[in-house]
Amino acid sequence: MGKVFITGATGYIGGEVLHQVATLRPNVKISALNRDSAKASILRKAYPDIEIIPGDLDNTEVIENEAKGADVVLHLASTNHIGSARAILKGLSGPSRKHPGYWLQMSGATMVAAAEIKEGRYGEASDKSYDDFHDDESVRSLITANPTRAVDNLVIAQEDSVVRTALIAGPCIHGKGDGPVNQRSIQAPEIARLTLERKKGFRLGKGQNVWGNVHIHDLGRLFVALLDAALAGDSQVWNQNGLYFPENGKLSFGELYSAIAKEAVEQKFIETTDLDEITAAEANQMSTHAAAIWGTNAILTSSRAQAQLKWKPCGTALLDEIPDLIKSEAKRLGYA
Repeated sequence: MGKVFITGATGYIGGEVLHQVATLRPNVKISALNRDSAKASILRKAYPDIEIIPGDLDNTEVIENEAKGADVVLHLASTNHIGSARAILKGLSGPSRKHPGYWLQMSGATMVAAAEIKEGRYGEASDKSYDDFHDDESVRSLITANPTRAVDNLVIAQEDSVVRTALIAGPCIHGKGDGPVNQRSIQAPEIARLTLERKKGFRLGKGQNVWGNVHIHDLGRLFVALLDAALAGDSQVWNQNGLYFPENGKLSFGELYSAIAKEAVEQKFIETTDLDEITAAEANQMSTHAAAIWGTNAILTSSRAQAQLKWKPCGTALLDEIPDLIKSEAKRLGYA
């Protein structure tokens, strides 16, 4: 029986991963960091066998202690909280460990878009694409050249460490999650919400930028595959071989904006498929970090997980989910 410590269990990604691990790997002992007593009750009701660890990411002593006793740490609560990341590393690399510790760290696809963000280029096309198997050295160079990616840098620096790491860069993640609390993504749902509220669609700049995308269920399956590899003692899929871009298709944001507006018209929530063009500053006023996650390019290709873990994404395509997305966002807003 393996021991897993997870952060972010009430979040969109963390909740999905928790659900899949708890239901597909019932022999795994799970402890989950949680700071909210009401959400802790929801977790306990959904998964009676998990242990709730009171605390948040700033409780680094708690995190270090839990990492020390775990075989695998799934750090899904934050991509940029360096204190908690250092606590995980310290706990997993302690001298008392008899077996290697495994650290699975969630990151974001904007790791390849630093230049665009720095230069304020949003909504433009790019000829740069990255395959996680064939272009991993280029991606590592982008990370090391960007000190703001402190957690990513800490993870990829563990090449010769006793800690075995995997860095998973989330693309545009879509679909309803199966987690017990938050089942909603951000990028596409926020565009849908704002389209309905504004009564008209929009696009950031020219909308020519492209992101890879993956269904939340497929992302969860990737984490289960990595967990299985860790508990089996597989030493070949970590550290220098541990960069993963989960992806099952690519789509320009222009197509996404248009598809959302068209479906909103079909469902009679708005009257026109015309799109307003907005600036990066306007996007950021409309939704948190919107310019970076709506306006940059993250043209990522997933090859490594298929080659190393036999992972095969099979979730519904992003465009095929637009009708349900409009319905769910309209319901959240209280529209008839």
